[in-house]
Amino acid sequence: MEKPREWLREKSIAKKVLSDADVIFEIVDARIPFETRNSVIEQLAKERNKKLVIVMNKADLVPQWFARKVKKIIEKEFPVVLFSSHKNIGKREIDNLIKELSHKKKIIKIGVLGYPNVGKSSFINALKRKRVATTSPKPGMTRGEKLIKLYRNVYLIDTPGIITLEYQSDLALKCSWIPDKLEQPVEVAQKLIDRILRERPEALEETYGIEPDEEPLKTLEKIGKKLNYVISGGKIDLERAARKVLWDWIKGKIKAYWI
Repeated sequence: MEKPREWLREKSIAKKVLSDADVIFEIVDARIPFETRNSVIEQLAKERNKKLVIVMNKADLVPQWFARKVKKIIEKEFPVVLFSSHKNIGKREIDNLIKELSHKKKIIKIGVLGYPNVGKSSFINALKRKRVATTSPKPGMTRGEKLIKLYRNVYLIDTPGIITLEYQSDLALKCSWIPDKLEQPVEVAQKLIDRILRERPEALEETYGIEPDEEPLKTLEKIGKKLNYVISGGKIDLERAARKVLWDWIKGKIKAYWI
């Protein structure tokens, strides 16, 4: 039976960064903003009286009305910036915020925290205007903290993905776990498809050119058949189809989103 993943290392990193940093940028996935918010980080920031800004990354993957709606909700608790490193959304707003902060102290350290694969490294590279952090669609590519000089007196603290005590299957739905490492990819893909069927079923039609079924497993079978993932005896290779769906979700190919 699957056990929740231990996160002692991540918790110690989060606490250290929250102690060292003057400001925290919490990066979340704009498609699933509430699921990728880290309540532990936010609570620790409040306890330490640190300014926390939520950066809704991958804002280019959701409609503007959706992004604005989410922003309005979260702003009741924290400042929010809509951001996309690919479409150059929100960069000026972040730059202005950093400049404003940099006038207040001689040296400013900004901690960049969030779940694996929410785009922390892409965010840092966009601010730095060159590649200084490793980017990959594979969750968990950043190893250990790194101090990156942004301006004369401004430093960014890049960190590995910070996760709490959660199951691999739940992390996979947040794009924070590599599908190839899942023990039960078919079950996880069914959970994801079920959610998409409830929130935006047309996303599956757009991505795979199939008519989704009300049953997640039947929809997965249709996807496998469409992709010609067939094994001996003409059966659909459901595990291969499941991993494909989960990778497409991680890479932003399935245009679904929800609150």
